[in-house]
Amino acid sequence: MDIPHHQIPGKKAIIPYYAAGAMSLVIIGLLTFISRKDFGGHFFQPHLLAITHLTVLGWGTMVIMGASNQLIPVITDQKLYSERVSIAVFLSLTIGTCLLVHSFWNFELGILMLTGATLVLTAFILHAVNMFLTSKKAQKNNIIVDFVLTAHIWLIVTGTIGATLLLNFRFGFLPADHLHYLKVHASVGMAGWFLLLIIGVSSRLIPMFLLSRKEAKKYLTAAYYLINGGLVLLLIEGMGLHSTRWHVVYIALIIGGLLFYLVYIRHCFKSAIRKKMDAGMKQTFIALGVVTLPFLFLMIAIFSYSQTPVSIITAYGYSFFAGFITILIMGQTFKTLPFIVWMHLTKPEKLAQLQPKDLYNEHLVVLQTLIYLPGFLLFLSGILLKLQVFIYAGSLLMLGVSVLYFGHVLYVISKLRK
Repeated sequence: MDIPHHQIPGKKAIIPYYAAGAMSLVIIGLLTFISRKDFGGHFFQPHLLAITHLTVLGWGTMVIMGASNQLIPVITDQKLYSERVSIAVFLSLTIGTCLLVHSFWNFELGILMLTGATLVLTAFILHAVNMFLTSKKAQKNNIIVDFVLTAHIWLIVTGTIGATLLLNFRFGFLPADHLHYLKVHASVGMAGWFLLLIIGVSSRLIPMFLLSRKEAKKYLTAAYYLINGGLVLLLIEGMGLHSTRWHVVYIALIIGGLLFYLVYIRHCFKSAIRKKMDAGMKQTFIALGVVTLPFLFLMIAIFSYSQTPVSIITAYGYSFFAGFITILIMGQTFKTLPFIVWMHLTKPEKLAQLQPKDLYNEHLVVLQTLIYLPGFLLFLSGILLKLQVFIYAGSLLMLGVSVLYFGHVLYVISKLRK
């Protein structure tokens, strides 16, 4: 595959993100094992807040930002605006995440927590500016670019709400209950940042990897407007002083948008030339199936006749981040990272002799999936059934996979030294 030189940023703009994300996954596995008993209680407690923010920032957002520094130039056919900004973003996000996780774990609501939040929000803004300036000369009416850029707007909104909540911890100036705004913060981040960005990027990657002959972009356009319409209503209701009781409407819009995206993926698969998928693509499609779980728990929570059990709320967040996001990223890592390393490793005359698939171990990706899925399902069942033995077994399996994944990522990165 011939990649124009201007679409290849320097290694420092990408590789550190993958390495830090992989290390974060190991730490998440360790902290989850240590705090496994906490998952049987209320979700609003220091250890779970720390693990959640490390998952969101140090794992999901870290890897996604690193990948986007390479993928956005490819999608827009433009040069990354600034590699120095991407390095500054990495440092700001890493330090800010460490400070936040430390503060949540020990529940220290002081200057370290506020400094961490400021650094994280700064990283969000800098990365968004870098992506917008990279994309400013991109082809107009590109729905994939619209998804990606709009997701960055919602990322800044999410970070701003989060920083406001930390200030509210200290000064208590918000009119409604703190948990109410926490749900808004989480929901905007899940649907606005992660869901929109994943839809945008995967809408380019999946047809490319499957060699799809036809892409029904009209379904993507419908998904874009439905999800964003739902997010706007969510924000109006969530941050307004009076409830507008639109929750059924905006949830229906977001789910409707997700369904249109899945229809788009189905059309891509039906028209694919390469229907036989490798382990990374299989894991990607498993993640797209798992995404139904958090929405199922959300429906149970909304339509419960009595008070929603805390276990359902915990399962909702856990299935989204440990299920959908983690399974998707682990699968796509070995579709994107070997390709990125390959571009920095080879010279034009040697491209035919070395391919991205030669830089990682397909069997390890298969093993990763075979261990992680039972671990995830055991842990999730333990949350719902309040069975510590399931949580214990699940956490051990997922910890093992995190170490396997970390070692595999380092193995791929080490190819750059040869």
